[in-house]
Amino acid sequence: MGRSMSDSMVNIHFLTIIREDEFRELKKDFPHDKELLHSIRSIRYCKAEVYQDCILGTLRVPKKNEKRTSQISCGFYMTDKELFLIECNGDLKHWIEKKEEQFQQLKSPDQFLLKMMEVMIENDLLYLLHLEKEIEKMEDQLIKNVPDDFFTVLTRYRQRLSELDAYYEQLTVIGDLLQSQDGISIICNTEQWNRYALRTERLQNHVQLLRENILQLRELYQSQQDAQQNKIMCILTVVTTLFLPLTLLTGWYGMNFVNMPELQWKYGYVAVIAIAVITIILELIYFKKKKLL
Repeated sequence: MGRSMSDSMVNIHFLTIIREDEFRELKKDFPHDKELLHSIRSIRYCKAEVYQDCILGTLRVPKKNEKRTSQISCGFYMTDKELFLIECNGDLKHWIEKKEEQFQQLKSPDQFLLKMMEVMIENDLLYLLHLEKEIEKMEDQLIKNVPDDFFTVLTRYRQRLSELDAYYEQLTVIGDLLQSQDGISIICNTEQWNRYALRTERLQNHVQLLRENILQLRELYQSQQDAQQNKIMCILTVVTTLFLPLTLLTGWYGMNFVNMPELQWKYGYVAVIAIAVITIILELIYFKKKKLL
């Protein structure tokens, strides 16, 4: 069933990287091929399934860099002697070649899979610290001057953290599952898988703290928006109240009845202007005392 890995710098006798179409051609050589084919048809998460003679599953690394255009995703099929990686987007072989030195001294398929999953998260703590600093900058912006795209950026961070939270949870589940497999020969060192599960769990806890910070920022942003809307409504209410007496005054004298003495009075127009000005001044003094202005 073994195949050499063509066009690769990595020289590991138990490792084979094949494309999805190649795996479909060889599927009869793999027990439980239907389960793996169903999983790699659309890889959306990381998972592992343990059988007596093999372990199979999928791995999907989310984007952690704005320059990266796609996620790394692959399926894997592992026995005690061989590890098959089924690449789905063409980036897997290049990714492994870049990390070649870290894989050279490995002696078993499960050690390679473990190392591969460790490399998947090797710089994640630094990435999370970077996200933490970005969120702190957003908090400073919220205090000083809220940019127009603040809510859009906040939503993007929330979605990214939600994806990372699910990612680390899935890796923790895989680590817990494989560290409990003392009864099969495929797993050589369950203690290393246990340490991996603890590491991914700590990363997940960090992500959850960041998600709480994002939630608090969202609530603070919403509170500021509500306060701003309340201020606008207060101003509109004051302006409306300010002009109500003037509306009454103009409506009253706009009736133009014949017996209205002010219509024929020499100083009637000036008197109405004076009444309007005095009314506005009195209202402004009142609103100032009530701290509505």
